Amino acid sequence: MSKKKKRVANAKVPKRNVKTQQPNEDNRIYIDFTQYGKWTDTISIKEFTNNLKDVEEAFRHFGFILKHLLKYIENNGKNILSNNVKHCHSLTGNARKLAVKVAREIHGSNILDEDTNLWQLAVSTEEIRIVGTFVEKTFYPLFIDHHHLIYPSQKYNQSDYKHYKYVSQEHLKK
Repeated sequence: MSKKKKRVANAKVPKRNVKTQQPNEDNRIYIDFTQYGKWTDTISIKEFTNNLKDVEEAFRHFGFILKHLLKYIENNGKNILSNNVKHCHSLTGNARKLAVKVAREIHGSNILDEDTNLWQLAVSTEEIRIVGTFVEKTFYPLFIDHHHLIYPSQKYNQSDYKHYKYVSQEHLKK
């Protein structure tokens, strides 16, 4: 003899209040890491260095970039491209000249033409800036200004960064 299993009635009706929100495509910036593979490299030239103090600083900076800065850039496109974000703006004057020099040092002399519009993107809580260029709504990072030296700041530029020797590509030299 087989016993029939007794069904228990479920008096609860599932709620349909879970919604997935699609990101607002008008506000989205896309970041393309494939075109300029050396964008995380560090260099030291006369007027600029993005060498780091040590491996701990490198972990802190790259962790911040991955966890906070890139997400912020991707999700605030409309405000960034409208110049409505305090630390995200187009580079002009001497800052642009220095950024072009740094980019060419890292990527080669043919990397930029004179009409390329360069941008500095950042979040106000850290000194770290990413310098790159936009093509429509896609951002192409060219290098990291770890110490806020493209546009120097009294708040962040108290250390003697010229003595920093740790480079982000250190692991490649071994």
